Amino acid sequence: MHLIMIVIALFAERALGQLKHWRHADGFARYIALIERVALGRRWLQQPAGVLVVVPPVLAVALVQWAIVEYLWLGFELAFGVFILVLTFGPRDLWEDVHALIRARDERDFAHAEACALDLCRRTDGRLAADTHGRRIVSAVLVQGHERILGVLLWFFVAGPAGALFYRSVRELPALAARGTASRAMQRTAEYVHGLAAWIPARLTVLVYALVGATRAAIRAWPSARATTHASASASCRLLAAVGRGALGLTQANAQTRYGRGLDDTLLEALGLVWRTLLVVLAILALLTIFGVLR
Repeated sequence: MHLIMIVIALFAERALGQLKHWRHADGFARYIALIERVALGRRWLQQPAGVLVVVPPVLAVALVQWAIVEYLWLGFELAFGVFILVLTFGPRDLWEDVHALIRARDERDFAHAEACALDLCRRTDGRLAADTHGRRIVSAVLVQGHERILGVLLWFFVAGPAGALFYRSVRELPALAARGTASRAMQRTAEYVHGLAAWIPARLTVLVYALVGATRAAIRAWPSARATTHASASASCRLLAAVGRGALGLTQANAQTRYGRGLDDTLLEALGLVWRTLLVVLAILALLTIFGVLR
């Protein structure tokens, strides 16, 4: 059932552009803002235990998910799963963001191109990147392919709508903590929880990056990230970027061309790598479903 929901949600997300506006509602940020209005809530968010703020919405979705499975028709479960999954993608469409950057570069609209690049390269804590040179932009696409799509899908397949909402929430929490009233201890805890949630999905993603790209170069790039066993979100991002660049065949020898005059083509190749990875992940999940390993 989860595989069917994933396929329908991906089709709806690509075919029905108006659905993408739902993801910009920023409901989780509004939920955090409501808690911050109360003095007790502000004190809670200033503690490391403030990361538990993700529990109530995830628990609510899990309870609705259980009630639908137990008491309602199968069609309601399908519709609810697709709805939650479409909401938890993104929040921005990766393909649209990359093509907007390429279009701005083609039109020589350098101010808009810089703004697009800054959005793509935004760090996991919400802060802007120090620079937007070609290598960093390509790395950001490879990381965002996991953060916006693949990580959400893997959590959804394991835990259903509650899993997808959990990953979307813990991914956004470090950025919300950094710009809100949260203490530095709570920000570090939020980043650590995000890293734990991303640890397995990120490593599964880089394995498929290596499988569908330049395998030998990707495997050689793996140790350079120095992130295999680290449980931080930044370590997973380094690993996704390093192995992804290796899978694209990016080296020091061709860096000047691929990150300079050929940057647009390199960005499209990065999108192609993410798309092929998505197809392979869906194929693997389909096999696991057929053989009864997963639901």
